[in-house]
Amino acid sequence: MATRIPQEFIDEVTSKTNIVDVISKYVQLKKSGKNLFGLCPFHEERTPSFSVAEDKQIFHCFSCGRGGNVFKFIMEIENKTFPEAIIEVAQMGNISVPDQYQASTPYQNSDSHVLLKMYADAAKLYSHILLKTENGTQALKYLNNRDLGEDLIQTFNIGYAPNNNDLLLQFFKGRDVSEDILRKSGLFAENQEGQLFDRFRDRVMIPITDESGNIIAFSGRILDKTASTAKYLNSPETPIFNKGKTLFNLNNAKKEIREKSNVILFEGFMDVISAYKAGVTNGVASMGTSLTDDQLYTLSRLTNQINVCYDGDDPGVEATYRALTQMNDDRFTYGVISIPDKKDPDEFIRSEGNEKFQNLTNNGVQTPISFILNYFKRNYNLNNEHDQLEFLNQSLHEIVKLQSPVEIDMYVGRVADEMGVSKEAINKELDALRRQQAIKEPANNYKDVQQRALEKVTSSVKPKYDRLEKSERYLLYWAINYPEVRINLKGDGFKFIHQSYQRIFDSLLSYVDSDDVEEEINISDFMNVLDNDDKNLLADLEMMNMPEEYNDQEIEDYISNIKNSSLEEQIKEINEQLKKAAMVGDNKLQLDLTKQLIEVRRILSN
Repeated sequence: MATRIPQEFIDEVTSKTNIVDVISKYVQLKKSGKNLFGLCPFHEERTPSFSVAEDKQIFHCFSCGRGGNVFKFIMEIENKTFPEAIIEVAQMGNISVPDQYQASTPYQNSDSHVLLKMYADAAKLYSHILLKTENGTQALKYLNNRDLGEDLIQTFNIGYAPNNNDLLLQFFKGRDVSEDILRKSGLFAENQEGQLFDRFRDRVMIPITDESGNIIAFSGRILDKTASTAKYLNSPETPIFNKGKTLFNLNNAKKEIREKSNVILFEGFMDVISAYKAGVTNGVASMGTSLTDDQLYTLSRLTNQINVCYDGDDPGVEATYRALTQMNDDRFTYGVISIPDKKDPDEFIRSEGNEKFQNLTNNGVQTPISFILNYFKRNYNLNNEHDQLEFLNQSLHEIVKLQSPVEIDMYVGRVADEMGVSKEAINKELDALRRQQAIKEPANNYKDVQQRALEKVTSSVKPKYDRLEKSERYLLYWAINYPEVRINLKGDGFKFIHQSYQRIFDSLLSYVDSDDVEEEINISDFMNVLDNDDKNLLADLEMMNMPEEYNDQEIEDYISNIKNSSLEEQIKEINEQLKKAAMVGDNKLQLDLTKQLIEVRRILSN
């Protein structure tokens, strides 16, 4: 049973953590003014509206409204509780966490938490079998033969599922996991009689993690080459695993992707692991399909360069071409790393060594058009006139997509050399193709252009507030940041009209009344006492573009606007009651209401 985390430990983690360091693991941030901006990790956007204020240690998205401190960020992005987020942030900063604070995750928790715990436990079991038992001998030998030593095996948490129908099933039944959860987990298959059995048997088990490092699925590689089953078997989709949103090794690769400003897309999981072993640690792999919009958006938060490194054999080249034709997202520039001699990455590393592979991935990146022209060339006999014309036609359809005049001239020259004709002739063909396309696509993707323009405008437009709410927002901002303002409001018994602002003000007064809080508010720390909606609102207030200091007349005007608004609401209410009293002919009530109306108007006029 975990002990309640004391305030002293929370303060230690807060003081030793920079929110920029934590968020930078998930979002590519760039300085703009005094804050940093990036693409929001909580909703899809093309124009950055996600802001981090390093001086206040808070974040806020101007589009979706989410905001808070470093703990709120981890709670949101990793679906963790507040205590779990504290532990997570502490571990990120290499802050020692006492054992009694470690929160356990019981199987009686929500489905997602149960499944995450099950996958973590299954991975531990498979790892133990691989490294510590005779059952794992053959699997360990296979991995060692592929130059995967124990360090790398542990880095990727690789294990082995023995050829046993119910080893894992009995393991979880002994822990009282419900039948319903067992079926939801994806760890088990079902026979014709409806009985469960272990999905993975006699396979090297490669855990698949989410962006935060939680194990959410497995990929199992068969050991028996003669077996009729698939070489690789992946977990089915579950409440915690969506293959269209998952990228293998992203958790390990994030830091290197940001530092190198590019990500390498490999074809398979073992390619990623082999590359990692060779010192190329910014590699990921999709789940056997082309990159989805969700996966591309995840990568766009980290980099704007994707380099494709598939096998060098014919199927690998075909797969590379398909990938390039499907990846047309203009948030990225693309490159191709071609493995020579029809080898896959692992074969190249084994034969040529780590250093040559590193050099290939750093300095051997082709442009997509260069790869595509080579791809076309291999499919045609350029000594044949018909093939020459087909090669020219396909090449021009790719060159016409280019924007840079230098690139166009370079590749026109290359095609001209390949065909033995003049650049002038190629350029005339290119101009004719441009005219044809201009006729076919007069709108030039008008809707897409308009949508992006609209998104850019709306992301920068601030919400409109009436005079009352503006007064409340500014007054609350000054009350948070200047003790004399809040003391004045407290002594006057002041009340905000909107409950959300009043809740934050009440929480503020309680916060500063505590013994160990100084007059100057630590915004990040104050957020820990608020609920999620109020954290979002406070982050919004603190991100307002405000002057360094207030003036007294300004504060008086805000207070007056708010108090007058309250009186104006009373006048509206009394007038409504007067109408009803007149309709029913209640003369006494009309007289009483009229007196009230006169008094309220007198107060308002003063």
